[in-house]
Amino acid sequence: MEVYQQAQGLQDQLVEWYRDLHQIPETGLMLPQTAAFVKRVLTELGLTYEEYPGHSGITVRIGGKQKGGKTVALRADMDALEIQEDTGLPYASKNGKMHACGHDSHTAMLLGAAKLLKEHEDELKGTVKLIFQPAEEGPGGAEPMVRDGVVDDVDGIFAMHIGNLLSGSGQRTVDVTWGGTTAADDQVIIQITGLGGHGSIPHKCVDPVVVAAQIINNLQTIVSRETDPFDSVVITIASVEAGRGTFNVIPETATLKGTIRNANPKTRDYTLSRIRQIAEDTARMMRASCTVDFVDGYPALVNDRRMVESFLKTAGKCLPEGEVNVLPHGVTGGEDAAFFFQKCPGCYFVLVSSAPCPIDGKEYGAHHPRFCLDESVFWKGSGLMAQSAMDWLANPTIE
Repeated sequence: MEVYQQAQGLQDQLVEWYRDLHQIPETGLMLPQTAAFVKRVLTELGLTYEEYPGHSGITVRIGGKQKGGKTVALRADMDALEIQEDTGLPYASKNGKMHACGHDSHTAMLLGAAKLLKEHEDELKGTVKLIFQPAEEGPGGAEPMVRDGVVDDVDGIFAMHIGNLLSGSGQRTVDVTWGGTTAADDQVIIQITGLGGHGSIPHKCVDPVVVAAQIINNLQTIVSRETDPFDSVVITIASVEAGRGTFNVIPETATLKGTIRNANPKTRDYTLSRIRQIAEDTARMMRASCTVDFVDGYPALVNDRRMVESFLKTAGKCLPEGEVNVLPHGVTGGEDAAFFFQKCPGCYFVLVSSAPCPIDGKEYGAHHPRFCLDESVFWKGSGLMAQSAMDWLANPTIE
C-alpha cells in the first residue's frame, strides 16, 4: 500500500503534466512534441529510455537488480484525435487537434508511475518496462512496437484507459472484465466503378450510387441472417462518397467506408470474407465492379484471468469496497493494445473519470469536442499502475 498511498503526493505534478500535454496534441505514428516532453521528464527522473525508428514510441526499464526476476510492462498511449476542441478550458488546444480520449492523462499517469517505481527500484522483485506508445487512434502504434521486439522479454502487461469506456459513470474508481474487453476493429473501403452519364438516361449508365445502396443493405444480412444471435457483429458504413454535388450527373465511381466490430476471431474471419464476397457479387450482378480493402485492423483485446486476479488483489487493498466494478462483458470499441496482449498475458482496466464541460455544464463521452476529465483521480491511476506492477513481480501469475 505504501506506493499507492505515496501517489497522492504526485497529484499536483500529474495535473501539471496533463495540462501541458493537453495543449500539444499530435496524431499518428510521429509525435515529436509529445515524445520530447516525455523524454525530458524521464531524464529529470533519472531514467534512461530507448527510442525506435519509424515511430515515436519510447520504452523504459526500471529494476532488474534481482537475478531471476520476471518482467512486467505498463503501457500508455500518447496520441490525440483530429478534432477541433470546444471545451472552453484555459489549457485547451488550439492546433485543430484534441486529446479527446484521455491519452494525455495516460501519459502523465505513466510518468507518475515511473517516478514512484524509480524511488522504489531496489524493492522490485524483477523489471518493470514502461511503454509509451503512439498512434492508438490510427494507424496503430502497438503493432510496429511488437515488431520492434518491445514485448519479447515481457511476461505480463497492464494497460489502463481513463473515462467511462466500459459502463458509463458511477460511484466507483475502476472497471475491469475477466475476458473480452474490446472488440476486433477493422476498417473497410469499398471502391465501386460503374459507368457515368446524364441523369436523364440511366439505362445507358451503370449507376454506382444505386450499387452502393444495394451493397449497404446486403451487408446487413451478415448481422441479421448469418451471425449466431448469441454472437455479436457490428457493420457500420459511415461514409458514402459519390458525385460532385450536381443534380443530373450519374458519377463514374462511389466509395464506401465503414467499420466492423466483433469479439470472436472465427466470426471476424467469416465476416470479413463475406463482406468481400457480397460487395463484389452485388456489384457484378448490377453490371459494375468493386474492390474491397481492409485497413488498420485491430484484434480483440482479451484479458488474462490470472492477470485480472492479480490486479483485483491490488485494487482490493488500495480502494474502498465497492469502488472496483467487475463487468460481465466488454465493449465494441477497438484498442490496439490487443497486439501486446496477443504476445503476453495482460489486464486492461478503466479508471473511471468524467467531468462537466465548462461551456454548458454537460458531461460528454470520449471523441467528443467537449470531452473533459475529472483530474482528481489521476494520482489513483499512477498509484494503481505502480502498485500492480510491484505486486505482480512479487507473485507472478505465470508458470
